[in-house]
Amino acid sequence: MLCACALPGCRFTLLSSSLWEPGNLPAAADRLESAAMRPAPKTIPIEMVFVRAEEHDAQLSEDLWQIVDEQALGDGVRRRLAANGLRAGVVTGPLPPALAARFEPQAAAADEGNLPTAPSARPAVVRRLLRLLPGRENEIVAATGLTELVLLEHDGEAVHGGTYRDASPHFTLRSWPAADGRVRLELTPTIKHGPLERSWVGEEGVFRMEAGQREHPLDRLRFEVTIPANATLLVGCAGDGASTVGDAFFRDRSGGQPTMRLLSIRPQGRAVDPLFAEDATGDDPALR
Repeated sequence: MLCACALPGCRFTLLSSSLWEPGNLPAAADRLESAAMRPAPKTIPIEMVFVRAEEHDAQLSEDLWQIVDEQALGDGVRRRLAANGLRAGVVTGPLPPALAARFEPQAAAADEGNLPTAPSARPAVVRRLLRLLPGRENEIVAATGLTELVLLEHDGEAVHGGTYRDASPHFTLRSWPAADGRVRLELTPTIKHGPLERSWVGEEGVFRMEAGQREHPLDRLRFEVTIPANATLLVGCAGDGASTVGDAFFRDRSGGQPTMRLLSIRPQGRAVDPLFAEDATGDDPALR
């Protein structure tokens, strides 16, 4: 029998049974291929600028707002913001050179070892470049280290007051790309306050322990706006100094001379909704 099998040239090969198990190697190969072909998550590049100036700076408190389109937010939103000492609007074109220079960070000092520490020596312009994932929450800190913050909120009918210890006002920012290259921005004023506390947070099917302060989101003052590429969203304080929300976010009276701040948010380049992207590999790498 052995001779009969050897004469025709038959060959016996030992094969591992695991190769024949359904979904073993093919499934692994599919996973590797899908991981290699999966596009990297795209981010939205955002330029964030804080400008600090004297409280009665006519150039930033009057001249600038004459070219800002505050109608982009709608009447109801503008009334709610104004009642709480806030104002916001959109600039779609380039700023005049004199105003544009106010948003440029100053050149670094010759001696970089001497860093300013006094409040009066803080830079007039602080610029950050953020890369945001669509729909994810991001924080823009407006002020920190407020031992006691007295805040008056107007709810449309009455004024309610509250005192917050160890407070840090910040904006919760979310962004989404639109099909036509514009970007939708959503801002929610929020107050963090109190001591650090540990809590369980559920996200994506799992729980994790986080340590942080309590949050008081001012949901009634949440607003959103859709702006084209290279347009600018400006947010600042309105009215005279008081204990309003605008004062908590944009006025500083801790030093000798009162100062105000102005927040500028501008998308960098065109953002494209992935649903309308023709080729994931051919998009602008700066938007990934």
